[in-house]
Amino acid sequence: MIRARHVAGVSLAIACCAELAMAQLDTGGDSLPVTRLRSGVTAYTTYSGLNDSVRAVVRDSTAWLELWRVINRPFHPPPPLPPVDFEHDMIVIAALGARPTAGYDIVIEGARQDSAAVEIALRKLSPAPGCPVSAAMTQPVDLATIPASPRAVRFREKSVVVQCGAP
Repeated sequence: MIRARHVAGVSLAIACCAELAMAQLDTGGDSLPVTRLRSGVTAYTTYSGLNDSVRAVVRDSTAWLELWRVINRPFHPPPPLPPVDFEHDMIVIAALGARPTAGYDIVIEGARQDSAAVEIALRKLSPAPGCPVSAAMTQPVDLATIPASPRAVRFREKSVVVQCGAP
């Protein structure tokens, strides 16, 4: 099992609060462009090699390659490494860690910056009790690029329970 603290070169940040819409952010900062590595409304992948919860930014290609290998450890051959220009961008990663069933998800929804920090908005989803879900173990991970910044990064999260039959 790889622990988040063992991923060299990855700046970790501790999740602090809940958030769903960027309008709810009370930072007074400027919105940043967020380019998710997968289009759509769900995480980049439901299955990964990250069994622990991770909230992090990657600011260099060496750490990006190492993290990519860990994320894709279950897949042979692994998908090609998405190119990132670290002169201009950095990678944001949000991983839920291992979950006992399907129905869990995490999505990077937006980012803002102020003079002190960059704040990343996340949405975590879980199935309501009693909902029918696949018994497959999952490890949801979402990935996005945002403009490179030397500022500290903090994460704001909103947890959502998805009712049975909800889209």
